[in-house]
Amino acid sequence: MANRIFRQNTYVYFIDNDDSYIRDVLARFEEVNDYNISIYTRSKEFFEDFSEVIPSKKQIDIIFLATTLETDQENQIVEPIDVLKKIKEINPYAEVILYSENDDINMVSSAFHYGAYTFIKKNENITLRILNNIKGIISQRNFLLKKEAGIYMVKLFLLFFLVLIVLFALLYSFFPELFSF
Repeated sequence: MANRIFRQNTYVYFIDNDDSYIRDVLARFEEVNDYNISIYTRSKEFFEDFSEVIPSKKQIDIIFLATTLETDQENQIVEPIDVLKKIKEINPYAEVILYSENDDINMVSSAFHYGAYTFIKKNENITLRILNNIKGIISQRNFLLKKEAGIYMVKLFLLFFLVLIVLFALLYSFFPELFSF
């Protein structure tokens, strides 16, 4: 199907300074090989690669962003909200999901304000939540593609109908005898 996004066109990125935790989670993730998954321990490395990606309607970029990140060159902790803002600047269609062991309500509300898709908590259900969020985003994007295709078909039909009316009007104005019964 032309108006559908498949798992091969889904790129899942993890940004977390604890890559062993993510690798452990992904080991329990049976469908891990169905998606293009990349793990980054530093947001700087992520942005070096992500800035090369060209946004497309046929591709989904899903970024799982830990709320505890690395420190920068000045030994300052990298703020996840700043990383979220930069991701949205590079690709406003990218879906960013924050995850953490604790749920700081101020950070969560700020994340939603800056375009985060959702927030999930690090616990025994994180693998299931990751999978459900990925499938939900793919399903939502496929629905929007079908909706756009439907709108396109309606516009095409209306254009065809308008051309038909104009043709009949022109025929009637030049050849009125064809319309007399």
